[in-house]
Amino acid sequence: MASLRVCAYCPNTCRPSYPAEAARQMESHTPSALSLMALAYLEGQLDAGSGVVQALRRREALVASRGHCTYGLDMPAVLDAALKGAP
Repeated sequence: MASLRVCAYCPNTCRPSYPAEAARQMESHTPSALSLMALAYLEGQLDAGSGVVQALRRREALVASRGHCTYGLDMPAVLDAALKGAP
């Protein structure tokens, strides 16, 4: 959870790692947005019916950020670990 919080409130320094020619360039797909959604889901602020589970499957920008995090976080692995066993 601590790594999710670091990412959720980070100023998106990994954003340039997502290629400009990528099909989608949406704020809700950034690692920090996905981390914030995951925290809300895990803390019960969002339920599965809210669409959060589907949103957390959009990982293109998250995967592109691997190796570019200012804090050295592997966010795909962090998100996988955090959601393991979640409803």
